[in-house]
Amino acid sequence: MKSKYLMKLYKRIEDFVMERYSGEGGFMMSPVDYPNPAATYYSISILENIGKGFKEKDRCTTWLTKFKIESIYSLYYLVKSLILLEQESIARKRLLENIYMILENAFLSPVQKVYEIEQEFKKLNYISELSKLSNSLSQVFEEKLVEAIIGHQNEDGGFGLKGHSTLTSTYHALNDLNILGRLNLVERKNVLKYVRACERPEGGFVTRPENILPYIEYTYYGVEALKILDEVVNFPVEHIKFALNCVNRDGGFRRTIVLGISNLENVYYATSLLKTLEAEKFILG
Repeated sequence: MKSKYLMKLYKRIEDFVMERYSGEGGFMMSPVDYPNPAATYYSISILENIGKGFKEKDRCTTWLTKFKIESIYSLYYLVKSLILLEQESIARKRLLENIYMILENAFLSPVQKVYEIEQEFKKLNYISELSKLSNSLSQVFEEKLVEAIIGHQNEDGGFGLKGHSTLTSTYHALNDLNILGRLNLVERKNVLKYVRACERPEGGFVTRPENILPYIEYTYYGVEALKILDEVVNFPVEHIKFALNCVNRDGGFRRTIVLGISNLENVYYATSLLKTLEAEKFILG
């Protein structure tokens, strides 16, 4: 039997998401924004995570089919949205129409800041997944990407700039390698040790072992990194409680248990966590 608490929470989350439906077919990051593919992907995923249906699938498909793609970012989320809507043929058509974006971005740029390398690894997630869907990169090119990623694994087992590992970079690097079928090249024992060091017994993950305050996105990265490594979290109940303690009054989620605003990305991370950690088995009230 589903928890009454979770049923009420999921209804609030559904209302939060549907407030951002534009009526044109796409979703917006906020009720006063313009619809875009990223907000649309997050919204459809959230509704799926909480077991709620989306009735405007045809309208959304039409909107995505007509949307003008101007970046690898929008291409990725548009294709992913269409796949969620079970429109694989349209997704592939839109992908092949913009195949040059994959080829233009299929590299790891030299950067100097921790945040920048995290964004580069995230960009490679887009590239890796889209290239597999389209068969657009040669094996030689993929090997060069893999070599660049592996070169960013530090002595502590994590990934990032030299001597500056973060859980964010580590998750994205593992995801890249997993998509590319090269996870076997990772020093698994060391990277697992790094991810475990970011897990907090009181709930949540931090992006560096020495940090104190866990964030919802780092917790998502930690849980997903462990899943990629065929491992499970040590403190599932505490992580569920952490996520639930990030709920705001508007039905959205903030990044931490302290003050913060709600947004779709946070809600996506939180509902993904609740689904992966099977919250319904632990929340009985």
